[in-house]
Amino acid sequence: MHRIGGLRLTRQLFTAQHQFSHRHMTHVADVTSVDRHTDTSSVRIDQRVQSHKLYIQGLLETITQDNQSLPPPALTQKCCEFYSQLDKSGREEFFEVLATHFDIDRERVIREATFYSQSGVYDESSNKMTQAEERLRDSLEPKYNIFFDRVHQLPNGLKFMTDIRAGLLDIMGTRESIPYNKFIRLEQDIRSKLKKHLIGFLKFERVTWQKSSAELLEKICLYEAVHAVKDWKDIKRRLEKDRRVYAFSLKNIPNEPLVFVHVALVPTLSSSVQDILDQEVPSALNPNHVKSAVCYSITTQKGLGGINLGNYLIKRVVEELRTQFTQIDTFATLSPLPGFRKWLMNHIEDESIGAVFKEAGVYDWKMKLDRFNKEDQTELDRALMELCARYVLSEKRNGRNALDPVANFHLRNGASAHQIHWMADTSPQGLQNSFGIMINYKYNTDCTEQNNRLYIDKGIIHLSAEETEDNWLCRWNKKC
Repeated sequence: MHRIGGLRLTRQLFTAQHQFSHRHMTHVADVTSVDRHTDTSSVRIDQRVQSHKLYIQGLLETITQDNQSLPPPALTQKCCEFYSQLDKSGREEFFEVLATHFDIDRERVIREATFYSQSGVYDESSNKMTQAEERLRDSLEPKYNIFFDRVHQLPNGLKFMTDIRAGLLDIMGTRESIPYNKFIRLEQDIRSKLKKHLIGFLKFERVTWQKSSAELLEKICLYEAVHAVKDWKDIKRRLEKDRRVYAFSLKNIPNEPLVFVHVALVPTLSSSVQDILDQEVPSALNPNHVKSAVCYSITTQKGLGGINLGNYLIKRVVEELRTQFTQIDTFATLSPLPGFRKWLMNHIEDESIGAVFKEAGVYDWKMKLDRFNKEDQTELDRALMELCARYVLSEKRNGRNALDPVANFHLRNGASAHQIHWMADTSPQGLQNSFGIMINYKYNTDCTEQNNRLYIDKGIIHLSAEETEDNWLCRWNKKC
């Protein structure tokens, strides 16, 4: 009976999906073809949107029904396929239904809390209090968690949950915006589900040119978010004997990298990403010459941000390399500063900003910043390096965390800020995002836990380098 009913429901879903998708694709055209100043047009638009939401609600009610008969997996799979075909506004309607009609039943929570408070004191001879606790705990569970549990049971369920969270984050936009506040609880619950389900299902692997599948290599190239892969020759260079790429994937989806990191095995700490990317392949790798392991790119699928997979991967890579190359004494990054230029241009009128340039003898700095190019490098370097040190160490989000997202990621992991470098990334993206400046963060496993606690609890950023004339981080720290 379940199978027959499931097939019938699936057939109905397919028909309704086609009708919904057609209506949704033509929705914008329909809206523009009516007179928006008439009340009847507004009513028709509202009715159309309402019918879309009612369909989604009915579909999700079927999947999350609370009875002994589970819905067939084909119905949940069809729902996932239906969602994947929606445009951005259709997905927002999907999330609105989840967040509104499948959230916690707060009236029930009040009833159960009242029942719990009237259950008296705990008595080992009676299970009344235990039952009251269980009822209250159950009432605090959003109904949409049932939907995500059904999705998780599908063969590619975790991948879909990752994609659906990525779509939700795209709709939420910036912090404290209306969509952000509307969907933040839903996003947090999906993130919690992903954390729970990913543990124990991750596969750690080294990606190689010889043994990894073409599908995996292609996705590494496609997903790379820091330094774009130009071609197959480029990715092959990143997999040579003095380079490493490591990834976490799911055990049941082996060719889908969730997070991956690029590492350069070098004699000294790197200060230029072009040197890493363009260096000739050595004829042989002498392990005794490898003193530093430099992570120069880490990419996490958007739907998995905030789940700390990058942190787990870095720690796992350090363990792996420490076993293979016992002579390595430095584990560090060469990281971008993606928010520096935007921050500076947003504060271009601040007197403190102008004072730094004037002290460096630059008076037409606004114009030169606006059209920044290599001709202005020498004249602007001192001022920009000082301001970059200020940006890393002193500019905060929420009064405690580093404003720069990459800085915040590494500092939360327990890394130390080490050194910033002028013209470390001369690519168009590097110049556009940070005037070409990059930074080293050092991972000293003896100090990461302490650094993490100080940063999380007090916002303190640990500096790993000794104070020298050319270390702008130390100079700014002393100045403050």
